[in-house]
Amino acid sequence: MTRKRGALSKVSIKGVLIGSILDIVSSVILGMPFGIYAVSQVDVAHTPKEQLQSAVSAAMHSNMSLYLGTLLVGMACSVLGGFVAAWLAKHDELLNGALSSILCVLGAVWSISAGKDPQPMWTQTLLLIASPALGLLGGYLRLRQRSPAAQSA
Repeated sequence: MTRKRGALSKVSIKGVLIGSILDIVSSVILGMPFGIYAVSQVDVAHTPKEQLQSAVSAAMHSNMSLYLGTLLVGMACSVLGGFVAAWLAKHDELLNGALSSILCVLGAVWSISAGKDPQPMWTQTLLLIASPALGLLGGYLRLRQRSPAAQSA
């Protein structure tokens, strides 16, 4: 007789937290060159301090290559966070991978509700949905790696 596990026992708190933190930290570190480049495009010396953040954001969003590069790095980091969460969990890889996006989702919800996100609402919504989907993809990749077929190859 098999015993059913409760929903909470399927969640690896350690895996989800570490995967989520890894997602954010790696996104910040790997996104720094893009931010530095955006700052270099702004006349920092002659821009009022209170307008500096919006000027850098405008420089980032006006350069499509820069924006897409930043977006792709963030998406790859979300996949990595999901993979690590699933790897640490060693079970329920898809669930733990998807849940690794929790800090990103909470940050996005806060940013949207506080009016701090300069992107259009459709972009914000799309990225809010993409974050758990990318974490799920990371969990799926870990699940595929663990599968017997992958181990025999």
